[in-house]
Amino acid sequence: MLNRTTGRLAKATVVGALGAAIALGSAACGAGKIAQTTNQLPAVNGSAGSVALDPDMRDGDELRNGQISVRNVQIVYPVENTDKTFADGGPFDISFLVSNDSVTRKVKFVELIGPEGSSVSLTEPKAEYTGPESGPRVLGPGDNLLAGVPANVDTSAAQAADIERFTATLTNAKSVRAGLTAPITFKFDVLDLAGKKIGEKSLTVQTPVDAGTLKERADVVRDVQGEESGH
Repeated sequence: MLNRTTGRLAKATVVGALGAAIALGSAACGAGKIAQTTNQLPAVNGSAGSVALDPDMRDGDELRNGQISVRNVQIVYPVENTDKTFADGGPFDISFLVSNDSVTRKVKFVELIGPEGSSVSLTEPKAEYTGPESGPRVLGPGDNLLAGVPANVDTSAAQAADIERFTATLTNAKSVRAGLTAPITFKFDVLDLAGKKIGEKSLTVQTPVDAGTLKERADVVRDVQGEESGH
């Protein structure tokens, strides 16, 4: 696993002096299968999970290729037209961080799927990219992708670093209620370092509606090595 002191959206790396907290839970699944483990609600009000990338075999030895991690996944509590928004099943903002914790693979964020009957639209940040396998959805080794603004979060460090964000909007989600969780599924293509697709992965996270009742926190990634065992 890389030492991730970066808080990078898509392709723009930010040095870890921006430091600050995102706690971990855990959840994992294989391609085409959902095998969730503990999806907990950590101190940042969001859920988290990870999915291991398929290993390479060489001379009978298994060579690990790291994992994809998602953190601070939450449906942001609507502060305006609250009753109507819940009655209509949205629109709700979804916030999350995706990290490519691999040094041997690229990861392409393909799709976000909400609860049954709902739909999720993704709006990419406005940035210029070149090449068939480049763009805000393609994460190289150690890269991060940021979406939405978590409730009650200080985003000044990210703004100062010109970190752009995806916008993820959930609609027709009549099952979403404050105090409950809803399944959000992340789908990825796995690429080699040359950009060739070599597999697919998916991860489902039981996602809370965050009312932002805890004290202010920051949303820039810090070094999280060893945190999984502590949450």
